[in-house]
Amino acid sequence: MSTDLQSVLIDVALWLYRAFFVPGDQFLAKFPELDLAGHARVVSAVLSIVIWLGAIALIVGTCKLVRVVDQTLTALAVRLYEDLQRAGRVVARRLAIAFRSFALERQARSARTEVFEQPALSTLQLRILQSHANLPPAHLLTANDIGRALDMRSTDVTVVLGTLRKLSLVDRTLGADDGEDGYRLTKAGEVFLASCSRTPPAKVVASSGRALRPKRIEPTLGST
Repeated sequence: MSTDLQSVLIDVALWLYRAFFVPGDQFLAKFPELDLAGHARVVSAVLSIVIWLGAIALIVGTCKLVRVVDQTLTALAVRLYEDLQRAGRVVARRLAIAFRSFALERQARSARTEVFEQPALSTLQLRILQSHANLPPAHLLTANDIGRALDMRSTDVTVVLGTLRKLSLVDRTLGADDGEDGYRLTKAGEVFLASCSRTPPAKVVASSGRALRPKRIEPTLGST
C-alpha cells in the first residue's frame, strides 16, 4: 500500500473519530458540570453515542412518518378522485334525464298547443278522423276503405282527408294499397281525439255492416 493512500486513510479515520466526538464535546462545552470525575473523554464518548443513536432513530422515525403520511394522502386523493368521478356521472345522468324530460314536456306542450289551435271540425271530418282510432301499429286506411265504411264516395273522403292532412291531424303514405294512398293519425291527431269529448272514439261501422280493414304499411313506402 502506498504512503499517500495510507495518509488518506489515516486522515479519514481521524476525521471520523473527531466527528464522532463532536456532539459530546459540544454538549460538555455547554454543560461542564457533567464531568464530575475528570473523565471528559469517556463522558463525551457516551454522550456522542446517545446523541448519534437518537439522531438515527429520529431519521428512521421521520422516514416512516413521511411514508405513512404519503400513503394516507395518496389513498385520500384516490378516494376523492373516485368520489368526484362518481358524483360527475350521477350529475351528468340526472342532467340528461332532466333535459330529456324537458324536451318531452316541451314536445307534449307543443302538441297540446297545436291541438288547441285547431279550428272546429265538422261532423263529417270528425267521423273520418275517428275512423282512424284504435288502428294497430304500422297499419293505415285508404279512402276507399273509409268510403265503404261510411257509405261515402272515395273522392269526397279524399277531399276531407286532404283537409285533415293540412291540419296535421293525419299523415299520408303514398302507394300503400295497390297504388292507393293510405292515411293514419299523427301525434297531434291522437291528442285531438283523446281531448275531444263531443263523440267517443268508437269504431265506425259501415251501413252495409262491413267494418274498416286497415292496411299494413310496407317498409319500402315513403310518407309525405
